[in-house]
Amino acid sequence: MLQRAMAMLILGWGVAGAAPAVSDLRAAYRSGQVFLTWTEAAVPPGTTFSVYLSRAPILDEAGLAAARRVGEGIEPHSAEDWTRDKGNYGKGRAKDPKTGQRPEPAAPVGFIIEPGGARLDPTSGLHVHTVGADDEGAFHYAVTTVLEGREDRTLVGGMNTLATPVSQERAPVQPIWQGPGDPPAPQAGQGKPLYLQLHAKGNRAACSYIVFGDANQAWRAGIAFMFDVVTTADRVTLMASDTMYVGRAFPRAPEAGSEVCGIWTFWYGCSDRIATPAAIDAGTPTNYTERRLLFMIDWVKAHLGTDPERTYCVGSSMGGCGAMSFAFRHPEIFAAVSAHVPIVAYNEGDPAKGQALGWHDNTFRLRPFCGPLSLTCSDGMPLAERLDATAFVLAHSEDLPFLFLAHGRQDTSIPWHNNPPLYRALQAMRHGCAVAWNDGTHPEVDGLLPTDVRKASTEGMARFALKRSYPAFSRASHDSDPGNGDNTDGDTVGFINRGLTWADPVETPTRYEVLISCVADAVALPLAVDVTPRRCQAFRLAPGQACTAVNTDAAGGVIQSLRLEAEGHGRVTFPGFQLTHPQGNRLVLTR
Repeated sequence: MLQRAMAMLILGWGVAGAAPAVSDLRAAYRSGQVFLTWTEAAVPPGTTFSVYLSRAPILDEAGLAAARRVGEGIEPHSAEDWTRDKGNYGKGRAKDPKTGQRPEPAAPVGFIIEPGGARLDPTSGLHVHTVGADDEGAFHYAVTTVLEGREDRTLVGGMNTLATPVSQERAPVQPIWQGPGDPPAPQAGQGKPLYLQLHAKGNRAACSYIVFGDANQAWRAGIAFMFDVVTTADRVTLMASDTMYVGRAFPRAPEAGSEVCGIWTFWYGCSDRIATPAAIDAGTPTNYTERRLLFMIDWVKAHLGTDPERTYCVGSSMGGCGAMSFAFRHPEIFAAVSAHVPIVAYNEGDPAKGQALGWHDNTFRLRPFCGPLSLTCSDGMPLAERLDATAFVLAHSEDLPFLFLAHGRQDTSIPWHNNPPLYRALQAMRHGCAVAWNDGTHPEVDGLLPTDVRKASTEGMARFALKRSYPAFSRASHDSDPGNGDNTDGDTVGFINRGLTWADPVETPTRYEVLISCVADAVALPLAVDVTPRRCQAFRLAPGQACTAVNTDAAGGVIQSLRLEAEGHGRVTFPGFQLTHPQGNRLVLTR
């Protein structure tokens, strides 16, 4: 404390007539944002900066009192591009395989804040303000310094307050290319499907695009997030980063030591009080990361021209958690989702059964950066409920993205007991899915999947589109039993809807026709399965409206004929549809 007080005295902190710690404040407007840069003097540890704006010049205390604060908690050297050093986030710098030592950090570099521009001085300051509805026109800016709740409000024109205003207006925010090389050309993905790829825990290395978010995309405005885009012959892949900057001394999750300035968020978000770790338990868990993903998707679609009907989401482990949770909440965007070994619910499990039976606690995954899962989140419900996939599925009968899902019963990272209830909920609600599980551990699951199952979850994604109907299968007679939640109960290796496939349906307002078959060699015919047409485009029934349903074999013989009535949501289900022929059976609905 004495050292800090001496530093404040030496720097003239709060002394009348003393120079402010900020000098050479500059502002530039581009694409709906104002980029503020400044030079910083040495400041005591714990110092932060605040940014103000006003239509009138901010020249004295009266002007500052009338101004609006649009940035706070900005740490020194905020122009440093912390994403360039993997040691700042994720699992840190990779150890040298020969020595076992982690490399020393590279020399800091600054952000690039304009296309083709040079990197900023990493010891300087930066804040990016996104122009809002009340901010259009000519505005003045000023920057002050805060330490231990005490604000130095000294203002000196040309140093920490602008001498001339900035003309600004709302406009679409644009990501900024950081290199290397050249960015993809506009419309380079014209008509191609878009795959959103969510990585596992550890985060991506520094990406080629940087976006400086607004106050809805992080716990404070102006925090950068990053992503990559790759365009190939058959698709555009958006590789997002889950990294959230939270300050320069945040404790890592329990499984890793030391401190970081960027955390993983399990593709959800974090507490709005995360800058003050002691206050997290009183904060609101907020889905900042999901909001960032929406920005990325919208921008890539518009900039590269991808097919809006064919957007898919894929992820494994932490990426699988995010893929399923995020895609399910946006059926207007995603045609299908593949979630490999995801957490489907966060809870304390059953300590009496513990990890040995797959009932262990997994709340520690979110607790460090979201607070207790009982907290009410930004959606107005307890966080645990918000991230409970089973509860979500049971509450939503509308068309959700088709789900490819795989788990391992011996996966100690993903408690098994949460999975069987989800499998049953998907069946009960007649949602389209293909599920597989085996007795593998977390890294073993994929290698233990049969080739046909693995192929279906990768190549099979492309057959789905938002405006293309498909038959959802449930309660198939060849489905396996996932058990009661104990990893010793039920079938050790199992599948739901394995091998079931179809030719694209043909629809008119009065007729729906689809050929259904089973292509898995391991599945014997005959079999029976409930069939629910989903995403119908032309053949739509009102609740309570009846139709005739006929099942014919390859020779045209009638196997079944039923009269069906649409449920409250307007869909019909053919119960026990019999597959009797290797070439398939045809379902025809007429009204």
